[in-house]
Amino acid sequence: MSLKNKIRKILREEVEIKSNYDLIIDNFKNLLPKEYHEKIDEVFKHIKDFIISEGFKIKVLNNCQVPYLGARTKKFIILCSPKNYRSLADLVYLIFHEIRHEIQMGKLKMRNPMAGDIENFDELYKMYWDLEIDAHNYGLEWVNKVKDMINLPDNYYRLSQNIVNYPSIGHHIRNMVEQMNNTIKKLKSEGHEYSDLGDLPMIKNIIDKLEDLF
Repeated sequence: MSLKNKIRKILREEVEIKSNYDLIIDNFKNLLPKEYHEKIDEVFKHIKDFIISEGFKIKVLNNCQVPYLGARTKKFIILCSPKNYRSLADLVYLIFHEIRHEIQMGKLKMRNPMAGDIENFDELYKMYWDLEIDAHNYGLEWVNKVKDMINLPDNYYRLSQNIVNYPSIGHHIRNMVEQMNNTIKKLKSEGHEYSDLGDLPMIKNIIDKLEDLF
């Protein structure tokens, strides 16, 4: 390649605007041996195509200061600072955990426990936690599928312990859900419109900061 063409190539690369998705994948590729890069590109292109074909709308909140790594509202899925996830396995898990919630509320037409219409908290929480465990297992299935497709060794592809241990912390999640439920009750008692987590103040406050994944 001539010097002129090399310069042109460098200039093209410098002005190329990458999506959040590409930046996230590149971030994890940099932590892995180059021999896996091509396969990672191939697998994550298929994942992107799957997300687009299914019509899932995923947004990214970069530099977020909220106490969750992902959330699903009736309008979109939110990933919280995905470039800061600890591993590629965590990224796969969180994407598909939240996608499962979208499937639950969409194709499966399951009842949304956080829609604000369930009075009994024990009933609400049981429904919520059942959906969470279902999404957890779905996320784990995809972690294993992607591991097999890329053939990554365990030392490069390992879930964080807080994800592995997620089913055992139901009591902590219960407290969080109870706080959200109390906020929902307060909003409704004050005459505010509420139908979904997207109507919570903590979500509304970040809407204008959300960026497209692709």
